[in-house]
Amino acid sequence: MNNEYEFFRPITSLIEVKNVMKLRDKQKAEVKSAIVRAGEVLFRTKGFTETTIEEITSTAGVARGTFYNYFQTKEDLALEILYETEELATKQVDDFFATTLGTDHQIQTIIANVVEWTLNRPELVLVTMLEKMKRGLTPEYPKGPLLRRMITEAFERGQIAGVVTRERRPEDLAHDIDGLYIVHMVRWYHYGQQDDLLSALLSAVNTYLSGALIKQ
Repeated sequence: MNNEYEFFRPITSLIEVKNVMKLRDKQKAEVKSAIVRAGEVLFRTKGFTETTIEEITSTAGVARGTFYNYFQTKEDLALEILYETEELATKQVDDFFATTLGTDHQIQTIIANVVEWTLNRPELVLVTMLEKMKRGLTPEYPKGPLLRRMITEAFERGQIAGVVTRERRPEDLAHDIDGLYIVHMVRWYHYGQQDDLLSALLSAVNTYLSGALIKQ
């Protein structure tokens, strides 16, 4: 009888090891989430530059060295915050296009949402924008900015509906809109965030759309 129990013991041990590994993975995910949430709050309330890694880990309730188990720099953490936000927003894209009709209205709504996010965390947006430019597409970020992807889809749908010019690819049209956002956002930030970013950007976007949309 004892030999039979001995026979099954290695299997039981393997199950125990797997359970321990799952528990560790869960704990790691919870620690990373705590760091991300702490960084998100501090970057928004104190600003990216003024926030230290010590403050982030203290707020997250972990040791300073733990930060480097997940991120090499504050910029890496800033990008993680952006990626998580875009991942959540991506899940709502189908609903957005199903309920928001008209290419011009779709793009104007996308721009308005992006500007709202920018106004709430301007320094974080600027930092992540510059980091994305430096790094380009990476394995962690293979599809490019959500703004450009959504506007590309809006133009694609518009071309299928026959309301958007086919002289240029949707990706190229979206790249232009993304460029308008970058230029206006950087200018707004550089000059003290005093101007109405949304009005200035929508004015430029609407002028662009007047040439991209086919008059009915």
